[in-house]
Amino acid sequence: MPGIVAEEYFRGIFYSYWDEERFLKVKLADARRDLSAFEILPVTYDIAVEAAEVEVAAAKSGVMISLADIIIASSAISHGSTLITRNVKHFQRVPKLNIRSY
Repeated sequence: MPGIVAEEYFRGIFYSYWDEERFLKVKLADARRDLSAFEILPVTYDIAVEAAEVEVAAAKSGVMISLADIIIASSAISHGSTLITRNVKHFQRVPKLNIRSY
């Protein structure tokens, strides 16, 4: 799992429980436990090159994609993996990316 995905997951918890400190601590502990089952993938040289290509190709065709989505997509492409997402619309604009919705 790209590190940015873990950040997005934790960000959702902070937004949801920011004003409820007791629940926030519990939810953060649960998230750490859940995410410990996954390897956190760093942004490697190959992923950086892929991301730059994806971003420029999209921009030159008039499509803007967030940097987070570019890194996520490029990580999947570089690892030869299928991206599993509920947000197919964000990723279907990335060529070479295999996507599966859940």
